[in-house]
Amino acid sequence: MQRPALILQQLETSLSAAPESLARVLGVGNRTLATEVASLNTSLAPAAQVRLINGRYRLRVVNPLQYAERRLEVLEVPENFNDPEHRRAFILADLVTIYTTVTTEILARRMNVGRTTVTADLAQLRRTLEPQGVRIEGRPNVGLQLVGEELAIRMAVLRHCFHVAYGNYPLEPELEAALTRTCRAHGLDEATARETGRWLVVQLDRCDSRHELEELPEGYQEIVGSPAHAFARELAEAVAEVEGIVLPEAEVFYLALPASGRRTTVGSDSLTEDELPSQIRELVDEIFARVQQVLEVDIRPNSLMGEFGSHLHFMINRMRFSLQAEPGNDLHEIRERFPLAHRMAQVAADVVQEHTGLRMDEVELSLAATYFQVFLDDNASRRNRPFRVGIVSQRGPAAASLLRSQMSKALLIDTVYTQVADASRIAAGEFDLVVASPGSELELPMPVIELSEFFDPTELVATLRTMRFDDFGPLPMDEPDGSMLTYLLEDDRVLRLPAGCTHDRAVELLCDHLVALGLVDEQFLQAIATRLAEQEPVLIGDRLAFPHASSAGLRAVTCALGTIDAGEGSDGLDAVFLMAVPEKADYDDRILIRTYEELIALGTDPQLMTRLGAVTDYRSLLAVLDAMRETKQGS
Repeated sequence: MQRPALILQQLETSLSAAPESLARVLGVGNRTLATEVASLNTSLAPAAQVRLINGRYRLRVVNPLQYAERRLEVLEVPENFNDPEHRRAFILADLVTIYTTVTTEILARRMNVGRTTVTADLAQLRRTLEPQGVRIEGRPNVGLQLVGEELAIRMAVLRHCFHVAYGNYPLEPELEAALTRTCRAHGLDEATARETGRWLVVQLDRCDSRHELEELPEGYQEIVGSPAHAFARELAEAVAEVEGIVLPEAEVFYLALPASGRRTTVGSDSLTEDELPSQIRELVDEIFARVQQVLEVDIRPNSLMGEFGSHLHFMINRMRFSLQAEPGNDLHEIRERFPLAHRMAQVAADVVQEHTGLRMDEVELSLAATYFQVFLDDNASRRNRPFRVGIVSQRGPAAASLLRSQMSKALLIDTVYTQVADASRIAAGEFDLVVASPGSELELPMPVIELSEFFDPTELVATLRTMRFDDFGPLPMDEPDGSMLTYLLEDDRVLRLPAGCTHDRAVELLCDHLVALGLVDEQFLQAIATRLAEQEPVLIGDRLAFPHASSAGLRAVTCALGTIDAGEGSDGLDAVFLMAVPEKADYDDRILIRTYEELIALGTDPQLMTRLGAVTDYRSLLAVLDAMRETKQGS
């Protein structure tokens, strides 16, 4: 697909895109991207225009009917040899479909480019194919050819040049109909049917040119007896009936591969936890246990467990059989928008590698991150308790009811209101906020505000945003880009630590400081010491550490930030953020989740980390957090 078409497709599906993200998708620099956007605007004018607004490209359509025509013209522009990726696909396609050796002179003439260009493309193509076990051998002036296992060559074709090599090679109508019937009989979805069709096209051409599979690599025999194998056998029988070709057993296995690595059965993807294979259940349990151990975030899903287990099953098959998942969202975009979900996916990748020896690539990481974000959202909707408000009114039930109705209009969050007749009986932890009549002057172990029945809703919201609720955290009505670190830290919680301070020494100094302030107790000190002894330090990037632990003796979330002058023995850290949280039942874990997301945004940005390492007090920290918010808004 041409670059203008890719840009248009991204903007139509994502609605907006950061220049850096689009440049990565296209594989070009920002200057080339700007040129491509200008070219696209010329093609779309006057019906639409791509504009850079608030740091993101956005599509603005002026005339929808005319835009539909212009859009079709952009999407239908054929590939050309100005595109290096298309040239490399063309070279690979020639090496696969031309059954004699191919010289660089022939390739240059066929693409109407210079031999130097072909030589550079061949060098890049060799680097691309090497990890897949495929080599380009021969002398450029005498002839080049592909060398490697037959299955590896087919995988390379499917991944890198199928459209160029076989775009004009449709299945015969009878065989297409047979494929459709077989897919429907086995409940395969349309996407898997289309993919199987691609594999079948490659198979028939390679068999016709005497490049049959003799055997599959060791480990592929696990497909025997699977639903994917049964499907492949039936499809092979259909091929024999239509084409008169009896496929050997290895070729039957080959046809099972695209189904084994994808969701295949329509309507039965969501297995229950008990229906998952035992090894998948063990893997799922280990992943969520590791996430909780490393990140102290418990997001184990209930109804979604079977869904995630099914995803892992297909993912492992894809990795084991060298299949490639369909590229989804840009990984960098996912990392920026869902930083904690991406971190969870990395933890899951470590567990998967330990269990299977297989390493998740960026596409699989992005797919896993989307699942973890769903789990985080589901967890938030299930576990976040409502905001609890006690109303104490000296003017009677009617006044209290009016006050409640007015507050419910101002607070657009899940809130439970309770009218209290005797304020002296309010127990600690019973409410997050107590609202009293003017002049009540209550002294209670939770925040108290006095309101008349005719208060200003805007001012109430502004007041609540400045208040602290130990067990609840910042109210969700706060701005989505508001800083959790700003909320958790104060003037006396930001320290400049000695030069060369190590991770463990930094934690010790921060703990001593919080003890001196009377904010943590011996129980927390034991908890953090145990955590440091049993686990590796939690590092975000290479320069920010995030030690944290929970303790039953804590009533409120307590934090401290230490910044470190670079020096010998400093473990390379610029900052250490210490977090002490109560037991799970005693606070809203959105505080921990939002803190993780903000620290990840800081720790993965080298420029912000340099500024954070120079912070000496709370005021200078606020400047760094403001810069982070501006960076986030522009991305």
